[in-house]
Amino acid sequence: MRNPDRLSLAPDYAKALGILLVVASHIMRGLERSDLLVFDPTWQAVDWALYLYHMPLFFYLAGLFFAATVARYGYLGMLKRNAIVLLGPLVVWSYVQVGMQYVFSGSSNLKVSLTDLLTAPFPPAQQFWFLGVLFAATAVAGLLPAFRASRAVQLLAFAAVLAVRIALDDWLRAAMEAGPYWFLLAQFVWHLPFLLLGMIAGNPVVDRGRGHPLVFVALCAAALWVGSLLVGGRDDLLPLISIVLVLASYKGFVEFAARQTAPRLASRVLVFVGANSMIIYLTHVIFGAGMRTILMKLGIFDVAPQFVLGVAAGMICPLLLVPIGLAVERHAALLARIALPVRSGRRTA
Repeated sequence: MRNPDRLSLAPDYAKALGILLVVASHIMRGLERSDLLVFDPTWQAVDWALYLYHMPLFFYLAGLFFAATVARYGYLGMLKRNAIVLLGPLVVWSYVQVGMQYVFSGSSNLKVSLTDLLTAPFPPAQQFWFLGVLFAATAVAGLLPAFRASRAVQLLAFAAVLAVRIALDDWLRAAMEAGPYWFLLAQFVWHLPFLLLGMIAGNPVVDRGRGHPLVFVALCAAALWVGSLLVGGRDDLLPLISIVLVLASYKGFVEFAARQTAPRLASRVLVFVGANSMIIYLTHVIFGAGMRTILMKLGIFDVAPQFVLGVAAGMICPLLLVPIGLAVERHAALLARIALPVRSGRRTA
């Protein structure tokens, strides 16, 4: 039996999975830069699959309620709100993370100079590129609901942006290696279609039709298999695979949420993690790198414990900041939204 009241949990379920995959991918790459992990074909395949999915998923999720945000606050109000919730944390945590990398340069696998520290948020680097690019993407995509574009116009905009993304595939891949500002521009073009996709294929659209969650898991597996056949030949078509992965996985979460008759512990955990995916995203590199350094000082260099404990630290330690953020929020709400964006969770009934 489906429970429509629980459909609102699907975004947080998806965010929980997405942030776990983000943390895992960054831990993997951190181990590779530290020469603890060699990217053999198996690890390369895992890395490819993660990046094919997790960031497109987050742009899609950002688009789900975006039109409603513009309708509620207006276009300029939306920009002001996003400046607080996206650019504010970007600035604060860029300085914190790069500052720690500067102070502990002997243990960090990224060497930063004093100039890097002083200019840390500009341009957004490391994992913080996502926040800067998402702000720019919302500034562009927000023009559609601001001018009350019809659904047909929104679909046309999505198709046009996707066509540009596919046509410029080779150029975008080269641009990502051409410098920080070219990297940000390439990421903007790369991911804008998924924000638009979230706007036009949100919960009401995705909830149409029925199916067991495992059906959509199988569809994701099939999409990954087809995608693996395209690598090295038709890489320009991989965005279409990402679209299938994003929509199929999100539909799976919708069906999973709708089949719950009562909130369970696992559901509460997923919702809590999803609701706090921002603070995890902001801080997981610090905690993951810290765990890697501690294990190395203890003489533990094996990939398995480094990876498992690194992911655990990147996921769990940021959540320890939740009670601190909630305490700050009671006295300085704006400061909390900028420096410690946390939530106690989402109502599950």
